[in-house]
Amino acid sequence: MKYADLTWKEVGEALANRWLILPIGSVEQHGPHLPFAVDASLAELFSTKVAERVEGVVAPTLWYGARSLPNSGGGHRYPGTVHLSGEVLLRVYREIITGFVRAGAGKLLLLNGHWENEGLLLEAVDGCREAGLLGGADVVALSWWSVVEARDMTDIFTEFPGWHAEHAGQAETALMLAFYGDRVHMDRAVDHRERVPAGIYRHPTPETWSGTDGVLSPTTHTTAEHGERLASLVVDRLASLLER
Repeated sequence: MKYADLTWKEVGEALANRWLILPIGSVEQHGPHLPFAVDASLAELFSTKVAERVEGVVAPTLWYGARSLPNSGGGHRYPGTVHLSGEVLLRVYREIITGFVRAGAGKLLLLNGHWENEGLLLEAVDGCREAGLLGGADVVALSWWSVVEARDMTDIFTEFPGWHAEHAGQAETALMLAFYGDRVHMDRAVDHRERVPAGIYRHPTPETWSGTDGVLSPTTHTTAEHGERLASLVVDRLASLLER
């Protein structure tokens, strides 16, 4: 069920005892082989599949996200990424969350697909709580990869450089191959083999910290089968989380 397809007379009944799932992404470069739509598309994909499992309602995807950082998204070196500043994004998150609660959402899943969104999203939720804006609603906020362990990644892909370096890497490439294959240009895929440090900001940014053509880890070994395995694991664990 899509929230945007409901009328005002239907929304109360539709949200009663159902999870409302909000996919949250970004407009961000993902190397020469993947589109700007990756983060939003994958958040929407997982939201839809989880909603099918738990009979949830999928909200319209929030496409714009936080600033892309050099060693987790390539940063400003690559043109085309569009972001909202932190203070604006916090306000946007708060307004959307409280708007859905006012509309009757008693169970709300905020499912993120963009690394740099996470801290701001959690801050917004906690700010709503402190201000008493959540009422009695159950709210779950996480990034889809939060339910995937390092050993899961090595089991599927053999190697795993860490989630900060998975930008435009094997996980996103495999998932896009599995579900949006017509948007992937594997003939342009590149591998980045140098270590990208996590959690360090430096100006000027060393070129190796922003990846090879905006890709922060190896990609060329990935297949659609890898993506199908990863998606199945993510959906199972997210659905189990909500069912519990």
